[in-house]
Amino acid sequence: MELEEAVQRLREELAKNPTRAKDEKEVIAKYGQMFKPENLEKLEKDDFKSFLLIKNNKHWEGIHRQGNMITQDMDKLKGALRILLDKNIPIKERLDILLPKNKPSFIKGLGRAVLTPMLFVVYPSEYGVYNSVCEAGMKELGLYPDFSGESFAERYVKVNEIINDVSGQYGLSLWQVDELWWDATTQQLPTIKKTQIEEKDKIENLVNFGLETHLEDFLIDNWENIPLGNKFDIYQDENGDAIGQQYRTKEPYIGSVDILCTDKETNDFVVIELKKGKSSDTVVGQIMRYIGWVKQHLVKEGQNVRGIIIANASDDKLRYALLATNNVELLTYEVKFILK
Repeated sequence: MELEEAVQRLREELAKNPTRAKDEKEVIAKYGQMFKPENLEKLEKDDFKSFLLIKNNKHWEGIHRQGNMITQDMDKLKGALRILLDKNIPIKERLDILLPKNKPSFIKGLGRAVLTPMLFVVYPSEYGVYNSVCEAGMKELGLYPDFSGESFAERYVKVNEIINDVSGQYGLSLWQVDELWWDATTQQLPTIKKTQIEEKDKIENLVNFGLETHLEDFLIDNWENIPLGNKFDIYQDENGDAIGQQYRTKEPYIGSVDILCTDKETNDFVVIELKKGKSSDTVVGQIMRYIGWVKQHLVKEGQNVRGIIIANASDDKLRYALLATNNVELLTYEVKFILK
């Protein structure tokens, strides 16, 4: 697809849907004011987490999953935001502090998918959003730079220059440029056919499926306060984003891992699958498939990979299947609901 074609299509869509311009003004007005450096001392946890919800930010989906992790220490978070938004320091230096190369991020979960939208809402005419959608859209339009070993800060500086160039050349706001990447990407996304390796395998128990679907969100939202969180970190990419929930396998696509983690002590990968009402044979085959994919595509020298199945109860089929492997364990849970 050509850039001019993508811009023209975006303009047509904007003309059909004037509420998109209204969303831009409202989001920038509300959160730009909230996150201004002089207002950070008054920032509350719930205010910050409200920005992460797609219904409020109108643009960036999925970043709410990292909210509890990011807001564990509000004083540290405010300190990170003061660094991020301090224009007296060059942007490269700020980002090198928050997302240092080959080192843990300043705050776990505070990666590019959260940092750059916050930069944008405070300084909407200077800093564009650089996330996975931006990267995919730029690649689709032939604009993504050829990076080789650069830090995130170095990559952001180059990407932001391109974003601002597109904005100036075509008279688009940086919010609209962000929409441009999304439109270019969604038009080209292939339709994934349902096969035997898709996540939506036959559901045997709808009650358990519904319960365990909510259980996944509960585990992620409370990760820092549960035993799993004491042992494992949710997998983060090189941009500091916690992408381990519903981690989508790539090249080839064989499904999405419920929760992909790394062991805090050994740095080994841990694949966590919730049974979600599926048969025992299905969930065992599924987790072994994911373990094999992670071993081939993500594991580095010195790392191993193992699995954990979480179910509301064990059964003979599941127990015997796991006897045949030494790298998958079973955890069961119990839910109590008391209304007084």
